[in-house]
Amino acid sequence: MYRLSRYAKHAWNLPLALQRTHLRIRTLGTLKEDKTNSGPKLQETLADNLIGDLPQQLVSEGNGFPSTSAENQIDTLRCYEKLLRSGFTPKQSSLAIELLLQTLNTEFFDTYNDRFLRKTELETQSHLFDAAESELRYTIQISRESALSEQNLKLLQLNRSLHLLHDELNELTINLLKKDSKVDFNDRKIENTLLHRNIHLQLKDCNNKIGTRIIGDTKSDIENLRWQTTRSGLFAVLGLVFFIMSGVSISKRISSENYKPAEVVLHTIEREEEDEEEYEDKGNMGGGNSDHSLLRE
Repeated sequence: MYRLSRYAKHAWNLPLALQRTHLRIRTLGTLKEDKTNSGPKLQETLADNLIGDLPQQLVSEGNGFPSTSAENQIDTLRCYEKLLRSGFTPKQSSLAIELLLQTLNTEFFDTYNDRFLRKTELETQSHLFDAAESELRYTIQISRESALSEQNLKLLQLNRSLHLLHDELNELTINLLKKDSKVDFNDRKIENTLLHRNIHLQLKDCNNKIGTRIIGDTKSDIENLRWQTTRSGLFAVLGLVFFIMSGVSISKRISSENYKPAEVVLHTIEREEEDEEEYEDKGNMGGGNSDHSLLRE
């Protein structure tokens, strides 16, 4: 790079052919500047083309510096105007310029074209070839480094993409598990709700059955107790009535015995038996009347 820049400073002092050759080499040297704006494949293609075409180009060009003459290197119009201003006639000025050109061609440019131009061309081609070689090596090195950097960048991008995909997969798995757990939880909740409802209905049914049975048993017990109480009351009333009637009959009998008239003793036994029977019959009739009166009361 330094060698190319060093020769570039003196390139504009060379003839026109040398300047064109230098510009062509500089164009080849712009591969380094264009490497940042082109991809690795384009850089490799340009480097391969340059490596393959440069030797053939140098061989095919051969003498890349064409011969020159005084007419190409001297500004004849300016010299002509100076001669006119110096007092020469136009014809004299033309002859002087022709003699000057002829002398320069004979004394300098012929020798320059035969000897120095070829030597300068070879040296220039050698220096330019070395510069191009350095540029190619530098371009290849930069291309390799750029390709390696690009591959490393792609590898980093792939790793990053892999991590992102791994995170997305984990997130999807977590979301799927959450959805499954929510579905299971809802199913379990519905099952528990149905079970609770069934248990509540069963408990309610059992309560109704138990209440109905208890109420039925209680009613039946109350009815039985009422009938038993009524029966006991009737028996008690009947017993009380019987005891009252018995007491009344006993009291009447006692009272009748206390107020009994004096018995007449007869000597005939049969007659006495008949009287006793009649008395007993009367007593029985009186007791029956008293019972009827008590019942009426």
